[in-house]
Amino acid sequence: MNLTLNGFMAASDGGLSWHTDFWDDEIARAFTLQLAEADTLLLGRKTYETMAPYWRSIAESINPPRPDADFNDLMLRHEKVIFSRTLTRAAGWGNCRLANRNIAKEIESLKTSNGKDLLIYGSGKLVSSLAKLNLIDEYRLWMHPVAIQKGRSFFGDFTKQPHIKLASSKKFNSGVVLMCYKAG
Repeated sequence: MNLTLNGFMAASDGGLSWHTDFWDDEIARAFTLQLAEADTLLLGRKTYETMAPYWRSIAESINPPRPDADFNDLMLRHEKVIFSRTLTRAAGWGNCRLANRNIAKEIESLKTSNGKDLLIYGSGKLVSSLAKLNLIDEYRLWMHPVAIQKGRSFFGDFTKQPHIKLASSKKFNSGVVLMCYKAG
């Protein structure tokens, strides 16, 4: 989850432009290594509807940006499980499917499969739902050295704060700090 210093995961309108200035080769490598540890992405409807057109355009591009080529390839190859009460199908982006069970059963099934890690990108409501059910093993928080006036709070939607313990942290040259917290 990308976060501002004041705890927002997105601007009020869902915008993420506040973090693009910090994306550089070092951050791209770190995100690619993180993504390589996984094989499944969990997405809420809004995140899916935002990401699918972008990644479709990258796939259709003859010359995608080279520094992100490995990341782009992984994003396209990974299974994407979409959690939505309103979508009737997930189409237009490779390896997508709608979750077909209740959230707890779907996650338990994914966790017991013989795959790699599961990652959630964005999807604050999904994170909140999974946290309430104690189904998140680790929080990877990318803290950006910026504050915005209004936005969508990451931990503000939680009725009960998760019990987490810092497992590691890494500072990047851009000033971004990745903090990994184990749940439990």
